[in-house]
Amino acid sequence: MRTGLGALFLLIVGLFAKPALAYPFMIGHGYTACAQCHTDPSGGSALTDYGRGQAEIFMRTTYGAGVEDPGPIKDFAFGVPLPKQLQLQGDVRGLFIPQPGNFRFLLMQADMRAHVNLSGVRAYGSLGYVSEGADLAWLTNNATGGNVVSREHWLGYDVAKGTLLRAGRLSLPYGIRTEEHILFARTATRTTSNDDQQLGLDATYTRGKIRAELMGIAGNLQIAPDDYRERGYSLLFAVAASNTMEVGVSSLVTSAELDIDYAAPRLRQAHGAFARYAPLEAVRLLAEVNATVSELDDNPAQLGTVGFLQVDTEPTRGLHLRGTGEWCDNDHADTDATTLRGTFTALWFFAPHVDLRADVMYGTLYCTPGAEPQPMALAQLHAYL
Repeated sequence: MRTGLGALFLLIVGLFAKPALAYPFMIGHGYTACAQCHTDPSGGSALTDYGRGQAEIFMRTTYGAGVEDPGPIKDFAFGVPLPKQLQLQGDVRGLFIPQPGNFRFLLMQADMRAHVNLSGVRAYGSLGYVSEGADLAWLTNNATGGNVVSREHWLGYDVAKGTLLRAGRLSLPYGIRTEEHILFARTATRTTSNDDQQLGLDATYTRGKIRAELMGIAGNLQIAPDDYRERGYSLLFAVAASNTMEVGVSSLVTSAELDIDYAAPRLRQAHGAFARYAPLEAVRLLAEVNATVSELDDNPAQLGTVGFLQVDTEPTRGLHLRGTGEWCDNDHADTDATTLRGTFTALWFFAPHVDLRADVMYGTLYCTPGAEPQPMALAQLHAYL
């Protein structure tokens, strides 16, 4: 993407996108855990029936009329009844980039997601299409554009109340899981919800004030050859000090014979802490800090840090005004300046299954120390079935 010259250089209009990733601001409504509302106990993926109901009760603007029972409008496709063992969700996300000389439309997501739970035996999968991007989730390999993707697919078993074992392609348990997958903390640690999922074995525990997850990473079978696949682990442990506060730690270590960015042997590590706190129902504070280590081939290890602080306010039900400050430095020993970015966001859930979002940013799109900061603007319209 070309940078602009001192003006807003990126305007993105996303039509019918997916809001069904994790929304960590729900801690303002007393939700510290994610398992009630999401088919993935750590958040994200398709919504459960309960989650669909809470989205209508707590998340959208009701224009003065309280919602105690959302009725069938919360259901799949705005009212299609499904058996309780099945959750379905359709997601479509498109982007217009009206940059002078480079006007493009991108279909970033057109997915169908399904979750089946038969007496504790679970199966989940997503299948979709993208016109560009999501390279690490491709099932096909059309370099000129247009590929079939599967971001997540797994089999699982509820071995006990609150304990789920899974095997398959899963989102990595690390840090604050959020819909904002371009956060430096997510891209620098390769833990985004877009295409950084990995194949592995996973154990999740969610009971009371504790949620924990450990995943053994076997690699991404949707890239080849095998030398490019990372092996290692990722884990998360969090404790809810109250209904409106959660603190946690994360750790990740992976290695690959050929790193996908450097085409050389690399050991990656990330270790950090995070917190979510709502001093008031309409004010939420989210923070994450991580130390990173990169050992590339026989070179000295690079030590860095990455993190963010976010303040999310909800002046009226369904309307969020949010400020986010981020930093990233992948090697404190070099002379490159730390990468910084500031973002102001307005997010409005103005109708069932639909929200409108606008972002104004100043910085760089990715964690690229030494790169010149630029102003950016984004506008998105989201919807899901």
